[in-house]
Amino acid sequence: MNCTVCSLCGKPIEAYDIALNNLLIDTDHSVDICQQCIDAFTAWQGKRLSKLFPTKTMKKRYGNEQVTSR
Repeated sequence: MNCTVCSLCGKPIEAYDIALNNLLIDTDHSVDICQQCIDAFTAWQGKRLSKLFPTKTMKKRYGNEQVTSR
């Protein structure tokens, strides 16, 4: 049995679905990402977006924490 692993954390991806777990970066690059890493990435991006667009909904969903860039 061939098991797909997450490109970020290296853990096996359970119930792999190419539409959900495969991120196509460009025509030559793609990565497979597990649901836990998708959730972490979404939260990370959401906090940054809530700073760019400080609506009540964004603040409620992602918190009102101070986000610093690198």
